[in-house]
Amino acid sequence: MKRKQKRVTLLLASLLVGGFLVTGCTNSDYDFNEIDATMGFGGDGLELPASSTMDIPLKDVLDLEENGSVKLDDEGNYLFQLTGSGSSEANPKIEPIRLEGRSYNANIPISLSASAKATRSLTASSVIPEVKEKMFEYHGVDKSVKSLTKANMKPVTMKLTLGFSGISSVISKIKKATLTLPGYLSLNRVVGDGNDMPTLTNSRIDIADISTSRDLVLTITSNELLFSEQDAYGTLSIAEDGKIDMDGYFGLKIDDFELTGTPSTANMSIAAKVEVENIELTSATGVFDPEVNFGTLGEVDVTGVPDFLSDDNVVADLANPQILLTINNEMDAAATVKATMAATKNGQTTASVALPEMQIHKNSVSPTTQICICRAKTPELVNQYGDANVYAVSNLSTLINKIPDHVSIGNVEARADQSQEATVEFGKPYHITPSYKVYAPLAFGKDAVIEYSDQFDGWNDDIDDLELSENTYVRLTADAISKVPAALILEATPLGVGGADISNLIEVNIKKGEVSASTDGETAVTSPLEVEIREKVKGGLKQLDGLSYKVQGKATHNGTTVEGITLNANKHTLKLNNIKVKLVGKIIGDFN
Repeated sequence: MKRKQKRVTLLLASLLVGGFLVTGCTNSDYDFNEIDATMGFGGDGLELPASSTMDIPLKDVLDLEENGSVKLDDEGNYLFQLTGSGSSEANPKIEPIRLEGRSYNANIPISLSASAKATRSLTASSVIPEVKEKMFEYHGVDKSVKSLTKANMKPVTMKLTLGFSGISSVISKIKKATLTLPGYLSLNRVVGDGNDMPTLTNSRIDIADISTSRDLVLTITSNELLFSEQDAYGTLSIAEDGKIDMDGYFGLKIDDFELTGTPSTANMSIAAKVEVENIELTSATGVFDPEVNFGTLGEVDVTGVPDFLSDDNVVADLANPQILLTINNEMDAAATVKATMAATKNGQTTASVALPEMQIHKNSVSPTTQICICRAKTPELVNQYGDANVYAVSNLSTLINKIPDHVSIGNVEARADQSQEATVEFGKPYHITPSYKVYAPLAFGKDAVIEYSDQFDGWNDDIDDLELSENTYVRLTADAISKVPAALILEATPLGVGGADISNLIEVNIKKGEVSASTDGETAVTSPLEVEIREKVKGGLKQLDGLSYKVQGKATHNGTTVEGITLNANKHTLKLNNIKVKLVGKIIGDFN
């Protein structure tokens, strides 16, 4: 009798394990020892008393690949975590601007009126008007320069020589003269040769007590151009096609002087010579548009994907996946970048998402720009990365709806930000280096579906000499208590020896096989389960070797949607209460 009870208990316990592990919330190693296996005999069949399992956490179910793409964080949350590689660096450069040194000679006319010749008096403003003469000019083309506010240059020396031999017989001394240079020319120093007392005010040089008995030589030094101070003495123009034109003039005005004789002619002149060294701009502030060429922002292979995300039925619609793009920018120029992110599987593109135009900070604001590309711009992400660095892309999750084997960021378009001024060094190749990571918590969007499957076999050796009498079946019932934030839908298929589907011999009827979702991942929800197993063909039980089962986890089911709760390996559990296995009818076999 004891042997008979053992064989029947084995059958029922096997059906219990096989039937209820289709919940997908445990695996074949889970300990069911606490289930009471004693049998009671009733008038309508044989039944195992009600029992329960312990809480079964997701970590006992959802196996992860070692060093795979899905990981657990320190709090037990499941997440996709990938690090891109193979990004290409951009090296923008602004070519130096050089003005070739030149010298200019000019005769500055001095006209004396008849009254002046007679009276030896002269009104400077009316008789000797200010005269402008060229100092330098530049014509070039650089499409990367859009505007200039100021520029630094290697120290430049300019020498102005005024020869008075043409007026010395009439004018012995110039008491006061003003030399005006281009307003954008920031002067550091003016040195005379002793025949003057120069005073420097911005771009104006006031000179007093100049003897006309010898030349006046002024040595002027400068290392900065302030193009915001353009005036009638110097201008800079930059056309859309990159044509750059710059000119500079000096103006000489004589305000007071001493006449010592009567000129033989009304037309006299001062000989002027301007010598300017080569000018090379070393850095500048303005608006620039250098080439910023990235081949790719990076790519990554998606490896070690766990089984529950690998099935063809899986839809990895995640609530808020994130692409964390980091760009190190050596250039003190802001830039913008946009690109296309593509997912491929088996060499075929499965999804493509256009990323928006994103801002790269200039180096002086932040050497490293951390950009978060997400599906939903949440307050948490804004707080972490800053509002300007978070970009919402509504269809971002489509990249991993069907888990790809490769993700890349290409078709990159980048350029310097034309709305902001920048300060650059001419001739220096800058480095702008991107990298990225994929950080995607396994928190479902409304269309998400995951799938877990497994099987139990090896029963046949123990039940191959058993059969059920006509209309006999096994009923398995329980209450599923779930804290999983997804509805669970159960399927099961009977297996023969060798794993063949024997649904033509054995019927597994899941009459109640849907476990409702916990809407907050914390509050337990109870759902009834009921499974019946019976022979379709007499003797079919002899062929049964186990069950294969499948559990679909869905974010949306029966009008209820649970979104945005990250699956947790420890907190999200399933428990089976009131487990009952009842044999309705008779088992036919030799139990001796």
